[in-house]
Amino acid sequence: MTVKGMVQVAGRTYRIIRLMPRLYEAVRILDETSIGYFRCGPELELIPVACHETMLRLVALEAIRKAKTSWVGPLPLFE
Repeated sequence: MTVKGMVQVAGRTYRIIRLMPRLYEAVRILDETSIGYFRCGPELELIPVACHETMLRLVALEAIRKAKTSWVGPLPLFE
């Protein structure tokens, strides 16, 4: 488990944690709640836990954009 850094989305800060190669957890700093997991591969796979899938997608895309993941390949479209 390695902390890759922080990202900010919609005024909230999230910690990005690498659990395994290409598997990350997003933790909301405000209350230390895991909002879900995402896997970087040929496609972005989302596993929401404590939020809507749309929010987890925004956090994951911001983490990719800010180079907090080991994403290789074309960036997914930002929504």
